[in-house]
Amino acid sequence: MLNFNKVHGNLPNHPELTERQKAILKEFMEEVTEEMIILFKQRYMEAKAYGEKTPMSYLIFEPGRYVNYMEIFPREKQPLDFKFEENKHFTEDAYEMDPRNDNRSVQLAFYKFDPADDRPPVIFSYNYYFNEKKREEEEAKLDSGNSELLLRCIQFIPNFNDILKKRYKEAKQIGEELLKSGPKMNIKTHKVQRNEMCPCGSGKKFKKCCGLKLN
Repeated sequence: MLNFNKVHGNLPNHPELTERQKAILKEFMEEVTEEMIILFKQRYMEAKAYGEKTPMSYLIFEPGRYVNYMEIFPREKQPLDFKFEENKHFTEDAYEMDPRNDNRSVQLAFYKFDPADDRPPVIFSYNYYFNEKKREEEEAKLDSGNSELLLRCIQFIPNFNDILKKRYKEAKQIGEELLKSGPKMNIKTHKVQRNEMCPCGSGKKFKKCCGLKLN
């Protein structure tokens, strides 16, 4: 991964580079010119502008994965900012887009705003349920400081619950579009025969294993 200030590092969750790969990277970095950096910046801005207009071009349907709302709708202009103890804070909301999963929850991550840091550390993360009982159970797991921060966020942002419900619905709608536009899979079923090995992995024939339970 190369930053525009020529600082580079490994991608998250990727293995360390081999010695040969490090040598190739070192040679490449020595040949990076200011003109190349300008070109990279230009292409970055073009890709970002295209993504803002057509988020469906880069979103991937992945059941079970929560996606940041600003990643789904990069042109959204309603940040979830609030003040706590005279300091500006914000929360990021992420949604599971699979329309088949009516999970009715949002993953929230809370941050303290720092103008000198584009990516401040997470103060804490929290599963916000629309079901009041489940929400109370989650809140009970928080320590007093984080609980006060959450309460202040809800009180400071008008119609906080309604905003999350609206975004939840929008995320599910995008998930529905991705599901419809994704590749269709033909799943073939196979009826296990009596003398075949049992699919449970026991090493026995089907008729002497799980087949007995069906009779």
